[in-house]
Amino acid sequence: MHIQSAFRPLLCAGLCAVLPYTQAQAKEPALHVTAASTYYDNRSTALDLVQSYYNAIGTGQLARAFSYTLKGTPEKDANQLAADYNAFRNKFQDIRSIKLRFELGFTSAGVGTEVSAVPVVVEMETNEGSTIVRSSCHYVVRLSPDAQDYAPFDPIRIDASFDEPVEGDFEATALPDCRF
Repeated sequence: MHIQSAFRPLLCAGLCAVLPYTQAQAKEPALHVTAASTYYDNRSTALDLVQSYYNAIGTGQLARAFSYTLKGTPEKDANQLAADYNAFRNKFQDIRSIKLRFELGFTSAGVGTEVSAVPVVVEMETNEGSTIVRSSCHYVVRLSPDAQDYAPFDPIRIDASFDEPVEGDFEATALPDCRF
């Protein structure tokens, strides 16, 4: 998967610079989340946020998972927000467990904003016992906390996600190419 031209203007606005990352940041072990998994909610880094998002889905806490995609100040009216959440809930309500592989693809910074691409391969087991493997790109946005002097605070969030089904084995599937 290569997400490119349609998303680039939203993220960069001509002010991006690719920041290097260390090999330790890039490699994360596979994560297995089941309904009995420990609650994990951490917005410290892009990788922590994506792990928290899938932890919420794997434990059936879909409102929490959906919240990782929201700005501090809602951009939609209550009816549109409810419709978006219902679509999100319908997509994930039958998930019993999740197995996840991910890494930090890269981070770009502009004036007061940091955007990270997080490529993911996820294996989801449904309540009926079938398995779904998806390849996803999550784009995580963090506005500089130092630049925010207003309420409500705008937290780190998943600003956009693109995914597609994968034919084949979870372990053998390569992480997607999540460039802007």
